[in-house]
Amino acid sequence: MKHGWLLALCSLWGAYTQAQDAPLTILTHQEPPFVYSNAQGDLDGYAVQLVRGIQNEAKSPAPILLHPWARIFYRASTEPNLLVFSMVRSAERESQFHWITPITRNMHGLFANGPLRTDIHTLKDFAALPAIGVQRGDFREQMMLEAGLENIVSYTTWAQAVGALLKGRVSALFFSSAGINYYCMQLQQDCHFVANVYQHQIETTYLAMSRQGTSAELVDQWRSAATRYKQGQAFTMLAEYWAARYRRDYGFPLHLHNGTLNFWPAKQIDREPHLP
Repeated sequence: MKHGWLLALCSLWGAYTQAQDAPLTILTHQEPPFVYSNAQGDLDGYAVQLVRGIQNEAKSPAPILLHPWARIFYRASTEPNLLVFSMVRSAERESQFHWITPITRNMHGLFANGPLRTDIHTLKDFAALPAIGVQRGDFREQMMLEAGLENIVSYTTWAQAVGALLKGRVSALFFSSAGINYYCMQLQQDCHFVANVYQHQIETTYLAMSRQGTSAELVDQWRSAATRYKQGQAFTMLAEYWAARYRRDYGFPLHLHNGTLNFWPAKQIDREPHLP
């Protein structure tokens, strides 16, 4: 019996030390225009350059790796020492991850090919529509599942989902105004008829770290690095450059506030709500 307890303790200690020694891994997914592969095949975009700036402060050599979002979320939920971006901070996820620093804020809602005959006031009202498109593994897919909706059509990428909306394969998308504008331009489609038929809320995306097995020291190291970087002139210049570029290239309304790029039409809200 005594030997059994010793073996169990040794096993637990081995798992703990293995987690402590696991190298840091940084994961992201294609989320243009914030994360994309440029003409040279390198990762680029505001979120990528922001994380690299924080990396320099943290003196971390870890490469940034691309994965599908569903795989990223699974790994970040089960493995130690994983940094991921950009992850929406929600009440359901609050205790699942360590939140390092905010990246963007954006308005999310339901977008359809013109006005709907059915009024949409809550997520439950989505059930009145034949089919709603979303990206697989996205937080909005999870929200619809938790609301008990069954008319969900999940796509591997947002480009596929937007294409499905424009072809009439789904009746609406649970997405963002910025995303709709971006993918319509990329697909070279006239989307003036796409209407925001329901505004859900403003969501904040973060650089987040996995909780399971990740040391408090590593979390503090990255939080401190993020704070130092955002207090410096290099960050201000980076944010202003990308805000101006997004306004010029895509007509996105953007402003920098409290170290975060706020990304929604000013006419949609009167004031900034309290956000985490």
